Amino acid sequence: MFDYHQPIHTSERFTLSIDKMVIDYRLSDLNTVTALGQLLDMLPIRFAVSTKHWESYKIGSFRENFTITFQNNDSFWIGVILNCSTTEYSRVRLEINPNKCASHNSFLSVLGFLNQHSRPMHTAIKRFDLAVDIAVERESARLIKDGRVYSARKHGKEWTEYLGQTSHIGRVKLYNKAAEAKLPIPLTRLEVTLDPATPFDKLPWPKAYYIRSQQVSMAEVNITDTERYILSALLAGHGNTKDLCRKTREKMERLLNQYVQYITISKTDYDLVQAHLRAFLAYPANDLDLGRLDSDQPPTPRPPLPAWVDEAAHLPSDAVLP
Repeated sequence: MFDYHQPIHTSERFTLSIDKMVIDYRLSDLNTVTALGQLLDMLPIRFAVSTKHWESYKIGSFRENFTITFQNNDSFWIGVILNCSTTEYSRVRLEINPNKCASHNSFLSVLGFLNQHSRPMHTAIKRFDLAVDIAVERESARLIKDGRVYSARKHGKEWTEYLGQTSHIGRVKLYNKAAEAKLPIPLTRLEVTLDPATPFDKLPWPKAYYIRSQQVSMAEVNITDTERYILSALLAGHGNTKDLCRKTREKMERLLNQYVQYITISKTDYDLVQAHLRAFLAYPANDLDLGRLDSDQPPTPRPPLPAWVDEAAHLPSDAVLP
């Protein structure tokens, strides 16, 4: 269905994966910076990949930028030499999506070089996107507004919701992954940008859920017609409990628990995520448990056609074959 790198399947039937990560490096010396440039120049020669290079002199950006694209059009980015008040020639930043990059030999050659030639005390994963995939229709999922900036974008019948600022810790995105990846089955993704240094109990986790059932049956619960109307509206995605007074809010949240599944992760599962992150910094000393590996070599050429087939292709249309 979908290619994951080391997915984690939770007891709530969610699938966790690392969707994007940003790693900062400080190379050991200027000779190593030169060697990295030579490695990047050689990638299109050693592998069937393309490299796009551009320069930037904006303060806070990287001077030398490279996007390496695989044959299937997936890619990763690397920036070298940080522009600041004093140019930092040894600074390198790598931005990857493990689900798309980890199985490519060309990427692993770059990752291994950086891990082997950088100062360990200055190597760190700055942020990563934790993806939580749920096998439900997007229309069944809800993202609750909180103190973060909320925005939404509609494109046709699709609807993407956001909390927080782009590329900042605590950024949240809820969208239809099935539509994006052209999957034949429903799949909704909750994506949260996190700092791996943040303790589990301090994670800026959003309040989100999906509806298990919209069939409101309150015969066994003593609620008023107004409360039944509010519950139906909440299940339909209109408003949220924050808009209610404390007493009604608490009651509605208790009732919602009977109809919805909150999208959460356990500390045990999050510890596995952290272990997968650390494995990238330990490569190649420790294996990434890659399974299938794409060598990034050109496709095997088709065998040549027999000479008589080539000759027949060039005969006039009215020629009579023996």
